Amino acid sequence: MYQLRIYTIKNKKYAEEYMQKHWKKHLISLPKFNIHVHNVFIENNKEENTRIFALVSSNDNLHELNQKYMHSKEFLDDMKGFNMDAILNVQDIDLGESKELNQMIKNSK
Repeated sequence: MYQLRIYTIKNKKYAEEYMQKHWKKHLISLPKFNIHVHNVFIENNKEENTRIFALVSSNDNLHELNQKYMHSKEFLDDMKGFNMDAILNVQDIDLGESKELNQMIKNSK
């Protein structure tokens, strides 16, 4: 299963801090929970309510894995020093994969 996670962050300053400092830690800790990160993007040209987009996947139930991760020591360590009130919203969107189209895209490169 693939999932697009959209984090709405209070402002660009907090969003950049979250991307540069805390997501780097997530890249190490998430695979321990069988959550694989494919890419992480930050929204351009916004000062307030800047969004971060992360594409993740797992062969297991991502909703259950996310809950396990969010209650783990690893997550608490990753987020140490970050103002959690700066995260205004987190949205999870489950995505279906078209293996045929994805194979065509890979072959075209």
